[in-house]
Order: sequence, then structure tokens, then C-alpha cells
Amino acid sequence: MSSLKKILDVIHQAREQEHSLNLEDTLTLFDAVKHISQDRALIEKAIYLIFLIKKQEPNLDRLTHRENEVFRLVGLGFTSREIADLLSISEATVSTHRKKIIKKLKLAGAGQLQKLAYQYTNSQLSNKYTL
Repeated sequence: MSSLKKILDVIHQAREQEHSLNLEDTLTLFDAVKHISQDRALIEKAIYLIFLIKKQEPNLDRLTHRENEVFRLVGLGFTSREIADLLSISEATVSTHRKKIIKKLKLAGAGQLQKLAYQYTNSQLSNKYTL
């Protein structure tokens, strides 16, 4: 099996299994595809598969009601202290919820959580309030 075929299969399997690739992995895969192939159609297929993976919405069904609330408040830009005050829980409990969200959504860390929550919340708000 060619190297390009292996790369495309990895991308396709990740998409089918609802795994998300971080930005570094995505760029590495894309760079590999560009270096292996001069075939424009194959490069476009790789780009298509990569962007399908990157655009996946988080599966919030895995989160508890409280984790969902914390996720959305993170997306609105609230700090852990502010979330704790809003939900009448301790800051340590917010931290625990954040860690569980990161694990359940298979994120790399707090930065990725903030970015994903912000993107998700913005897309939900823009869909709801589109003129």
C-alpha cells in the first residue's frame, strides 16, 4: 500500500470513528500528502477529509447537564471563578468539570476546550439569531 493511501486511510478512519485531530496532526498529515503526491485530485481529497474532521461538532451528549452548562459558559468567555459564582459551586468543582469535559471530548487541554467551546457557542448563537 502506498504511503499516500495509508495517510488517506488514517484520515478516513479518524473521521468515521469520530476522532478529532489536533491542528498539529492535521498540518502534518496535509504536509505529508503534499510531499508524497503531485496528483491534485488526491491532494483535494485529503483536504476535504481533513476539513470534515476539523468541522465536527463536539458530541455534548456525553456530558452531564452540569458539564454542559460549564462548557457553554466557557464558550461565552467566563472564567472558572465567574462560572463558580454563576452556578453556586466551588471553583474546584468547576475545575473538576472542566477536566471531565476535556477527557470526555478527547481534547488536548484547557486551551483546546476554550477554543472548541467558543466556536460551538458562537455557531449556536449565530444559527439561533440569524436575520
